[in-house]
Amino acid sequence: MPRDDAITFGDLVGKLGHLEFVCSKCSKRGGTFVPRLADRYGADGRIQTWLVDMTRDCPRWKSPEDLCAAHCPDLSKVV
Repeated sequence: MPRDDAITFGDLVGKLGHLEFVCSKCSKRGGTFVPRLADRYGADGRIQTWLVDMTRDCPRWKSPEDLCAAHCPDLSKVV
């Protein structure tokens, strides 16, 4: 499944209908349907790319001491 330690949207199609993200350091959260993500980013699109897009305005991305902690808790159910 993971290639180069990356999970792709193609890996999730048919296994997970909706993908959510949350940050354990702030209140940022969101999500969308996996097929929609696969259409937008491609089947080989990496989840990390989507997370960066969704949290791009987080000031923690620029702070080496206190990095953003956005993650997808539902991934553990399918990988």
